[in-house]
Amino acid sequence: MRKSDEHGIALLLTLLVLTLLVALILEFDAEARREYRDAAAFRDNFKATVLARAAVQAARGVLQQDFVKDKQTGEFFDAPTDLWALPITNYAIGDGLLTAQIEDEQGKLNLNDLVAGGDPNAKNKKVLRVKRLFELLQINPDLVDAIVDWVDQDEKPEPAGAESLYYQTLHPSYRAANLPLQTLLELRLIKGMTPEIIEKLSKLVTVYPSEGQSKVNLNTADPLVIQALDSDITQGMAAEIVQARPFKTIVELDRVSSFEDIGKKLRPENLYDIKSNLFLARMMVRVNEVTRNATVVLQRDQNTGTGTVLYFRVL
Repeated sequence: MRKSDEHGIALLLTLLVLTLLVALILEFDAEARREYRDAAAFRDNFKATVLARAAVQAARGVLQQDFVKDKQTGEFFDAPTDLWALPITNYAIGDGLLTAQIEDEQGKLNLNDLVAGGDPNAKNKKVLRVKRLFELLQINPDLVDAIVDWVDQDEKPEPAGAESLYYQTLHPSYRAANLPLQTLLELRLIKGMTPEIIEKLSKLVTVYPSEGQSKVNLNTADPLVIQALDSDITQGMAAEIVQARPFKTIVELDRVSSFEDIGKKLRPENLYDIKSNLFLARMMVRVNEVTRNATVVLQRDQNTGTGTVLYFRVL
């Protein structure tokens, strides 16, 4: 009877040891799998980040190709029909897939134009243009005063603006930049600006070049941007311009009869053009389950077609 009991205890101990071993093996397997997944995710994350940086060269190459084509044809204009404007979808790049879209930054109003130049009359015209755009977007135009105060060099507030005295009352406090905007993200620091407002503006305004004085490309400008250029440009007139694109020369704009007189009035101000040298590329690189989004702003040399990076960000 005693031997039988001993055998039973031995069996129980064996089962207990086996149970513990199985539990340890399963835990080890689970831990190994987690470490493998983490290592794979780290690898793919690193690859995606590197490939996102490499994709900048792809964008530069597309702009260079477009420049070469223009040089061969002798027609220097930029429009949505151009090579650079075609979307890139799931293009194989290294071990990943690239999806990208290039936008013309000169089809937008430059917020740094608000204080460019020392002529008060010219400055007033620029402020009115941006305020018209805000009104067309159903955004309070008084917010433009706050942007002017942020980019101008003085501490004298505009009627509805804000200088350092206001920002120093916030928590945490800071000062007005009194410098050109470096990125659109900087708008988040300006009085009255919200993520919703910045989202509305993001496709219609730019901060490049930072020194301002940029012409608007009427071949790529949104109808609202075209309307904002002058109070006499109606919605119908802007639609006519869009319908008649692409324009291969500035003079061709005069064929849009409703715009002819206004165009001749605005032309001496060097306000608009039909070509561009500033482009923004939004890129997404996917490696297995990992995705990286990148944004790059390129300035294309008008003589060589070479693109210089003005801004680059990976998320």
